[in-house]
Amino acid sequence: MQSHSVHTARWLWLTFFLLLLEPMRCGLPTTTAVAVQFPPAIMITEGKTSQGFPYLFGRVSTNEREAMEERAKGYNVKLVFAEKRGAFISGVTVVIASTKGAEIASLNTDGPWFYIQLPPGDYSVKATFKGETKQIKNLSVPKDKMIQQGLIWDVAESVGDGKYSLLARHVMRV
Repeated sequence: MQSHSVHTARWLWLTFFLLLLEPMRCGLPTTTAVAVQFPPAIMITEGKTSQGFPYLFGRVSTNEREAMEERAKGYNVKLVFAEKRGAFISGVTVVIASTKGAEIASLNTDGPWFYIQLPPGDYSVKATFKGETKQIKNLSVPKDKMIQQGLIWDVAESVGDGKYSLLARHVMRV
């Protein structure tokens, strides 16, 4: 008889434990977890050069691209940095100067799209990536038009020393 009561006591403890682990059977409300998807952070940098020319640059996720295109409507120059095989490049140092040599902008970009609002005129652009500088000697900015220049590097790793060979190509769309 004692074995039967020990067996019953064990069964009661097991049932009690299971009921503690199962709130529905105890009459307690259940909690429901809801998955929330947070959109990726939008990383866009806006500022003005020391001469007061507004600029904008950022990355190219879908959200950032849409936000940048919306904000960039007032800009008249767009520079795009990419690798020859199509990947965008970040971390390019851009220096823009007037034809007289006065520096207008000098900054490091954190993204492949760079916008700046410049007065109509001619400018030179130097873009440096991985120690290689590419130059646009005569960037003509017309009145009331957006221009785009693409700087494309060949980031093929050379054999042996691990250095990068970079070639630039300029593309203009008015």
